Amino acid sequence: MKNVVIFVLAISTLVAGYFLLKANWKLSLEALEGKTEKIIRGDLTLPINATGEVRPARRVEIKSEASGEVIEIAKHPGDRVRAGDLLIRLQQDDELRSVSRAKQDLARAAAQRETARINLEQAKGADLAAAQARVDQLTQSVRLAKFRKEKLEALDPLQTNDEELLQRDTTYKSQLAQLNGAKADLERAKLAIPRAEQDIKRAEAAFEMTQNNLADAEERLKETDVVAPIDGIVGDVRTQIGEVIQGGKTTFTGGTLLATVLDMDRLIVGAEVDESDIEQVRKIAPLWAIPGHDGSVRMPDDLEEAVEGMEHLPTITVESFRDQEFYGVIERIYPEPRTISGVVTYLVDVVITSENRDLLLPGMRADVRFTSEHLDNVLLCTNEAVREGPNGRLGVYVPKKDAPSSEQQTEFVPCKFGLSNGNYSHVLCEELTDGMIVYTKLPVTPDRDKRRKRRR
Repeated sequence: MKNVVIFVLAISTLVAGYFLLKANWKLSLEALEGKTEKIIRGDLTLPINATGEVRPARRVEIKSEASGEVIEIAKHPGDRVRAGDLLIRLQQDDELRSVSRAKQDLARAAAQRETARINLEQAKGADLAAAQARVDQLTQSVRLAKFRKEKLEALDPLQTNDEELLQRDTTYKSQLAQLNGAKADLERAKLAIPRAEQDIKRAEAAFEMTQNNLADAEERLKETDVVAPIDGIVGDVRTQIGEVIQGGKTTFTGGTLLATVLDMDRLIVGAEVDESDIEQVRKIAPLWAIPGHDGSVRMPDDLEEAVEGMEHLPTITVESFRDQEFYGVIERIYPEPRTISGVVTYLVDVVITSENRDLLLPGMRADVRFTSEHLDNVLLCTNEAVREGPNGRLGVYVPKKDAPSSEQQTEFVPCKFGLSNGNYSHVLCEELTDGMIVYTKLPVTPDRDKRRKRRR
């Protein structure tokens, strides 16, 4: 048994040694032969990367103007709803009592308004006429009393006596005093008219206010059935059966938050673009998205029509669906910057238009890539092959023509390069062609080994 174990260990050691020797030999061959890539033809894109968060175009928080106990929850988070669909139902008792009180207040206000109208008519009619008639009557009585008094005073003193003169004078003064009183009553009757007009205005206002109160009460009664305000998906329900909620008319906070509805048909990524890249994003954005436009151009409601207006759509990826790619349309560039820890960014809203957008959920972190420049069907060289040649010019090393296949000889080809995305560069010289081999790592030749030894 011991010999068998020793034999197995020996065989294992030999096998391991073989594979190790083979790997080292392969590595040494790669070091001698160098590494190569081919010149290829393809598209080159210069991207601008940003991050953001998926959010619905609209997120509606639902509160009720009514108060009462929750007696039914018709929809739950994740349910799709249409505008007008029942979400939550409240007990109606409190709101029914409010409607009854509002109706009683309206009846009282209507009676007060009618009383004010009658008072105004009376002030303009009978009261004013009676006061004027009293003044007219006393005016004549004063004239008569004055005439009699003056006639008696004009007689010979022997024909009159003091008692009669005193009586005539007293009658005149009494009539005059009554006339002055009647005139004062006439002025009060005239002043009563604008007061009555103000009373009727107040009564009209009170009547209108109670009408509005009744309308509000009836509206709150209707709102005991809480319905969806928009088409969408129920995001959350914040109440439960049996809970008593406060309506918006009775609290400073606007009432209890009951639920949220999300417009998931229009999802947006708010991409935070670095200040160094925002100008490039402005250049590729449609007119409706650029800050400062006159408002005459709007993003089409039809997303397919909006897609046709952009040459290169922003691409979107999320961590949850790494194998999926989404795309969208730039809807808006916000002109106000955001500064966090000294980093300045600008928010760019991208409406997701791809058909697979139903996979996304609000709150997902997203990576957005904008195409600032794009070249179609051009020669591309890997950046690993671009290096500085003997004459100081940029270029690439290629296998030397007519060199023996057993020797890894190279020659330098100077070349110009255009747009680069960090991995590949656009080739701008005729010496390099599609499929041509270039060195990303130069081979080790005997001559080069000798030079290295002499330098040592």
